[in-house]
Amino acid sequence: MRWVCCFAIFIMHAAYAGQIITTNDFSDIEIECSSLNRNSLLLFDVDATLIVPNDAILKPKGKSFFEKLVADYTDRDLFREIRMKAPHSVVDSRSVDFIRMLQKRQVPILALTAAPAKVKGLEGAGNWRVDELRQFGFDFQNSLPQDNCITLPKSEQYQQSPMFKLGVLYSSFHPKGDVLIAFLQHLNLSPEKIIFVDDELKHVQSVISCLDKAGIQCVGIHYIAANEMPCDLNPQLARFQVSFFAENDVWLSDKEGLSILFDHPEHSQIK
Repeated sequence: MRWVCCFAIFIMHAAYAGQIITTNDFSDIEIECSSLNRNSLLLFDVDATLIVPNDAILKPKGKSFFEKLVADYTDRDLFREIRMKAPHSVVDSRSVDFIRMLQKRQVPILALTAAPAKVKGLEGAGNWRVDELRQFGFDFQNSLPQDNCITLPKSEQYQQSPMFKLGVLYSSFHPKGDVLIAFLQHLNLSPEKIIFVDDELKHVQSVISCLDKAGIQCVGIHYIAANEMPCDLNPQLARFQVSFFAENDVWLSDKEGLSILFDHPEHSQIK
């Protein structure tokens, strides 16, 4: 189902002059992007847009509870560690073939992620998300002929600099719109049209607002398919999964965790 919101939901979000479309159907993305050409630019968010974790506590509907569970582990970034080791699936299997089809037509396609380029314990800044995407058949390395690694200016309130590497633009928690504009200016790019797909409305609004100010025709697609996925969240299981990972550096799937809890009920006392 698709909801078209001209002028970025004009009544509710009058500050955004680009067009925003909210949909849970990948077919709407295919239709909207069908007219793109080599002078356009298509950007996809990654988490909950292209790929999504398999287990309930890590799905979008469980995110707030997951953040509470990992908040106590101040000496580690359990949020990132767990999500990198937990199994994922493609949100919609059509996305892989569709992106490859557009790439054959020489449409530039990039990933624009809020995640940091550098992750503790991993070598090679910017490699981890590139490698992760390739596991699912997404490869944006050849989308642009320019430099394959660019470090962009960092704002004082953030720990890491935004980075572009091998087709992935890491905002490193900076506003995505600001990072995209800085990236385009760095490469002296002025696409005829930009389409940005993200599961979080705030990121869509950030990008559309900045592109509109720059005078670039733009469409934001608020893609909520993963947000609407069923999430049979079991708080007891979730606490056990996080606790087990913190102690053993191993992520238990929902099935594995439930099996251990069933066989060893003493674990059910975890708070």
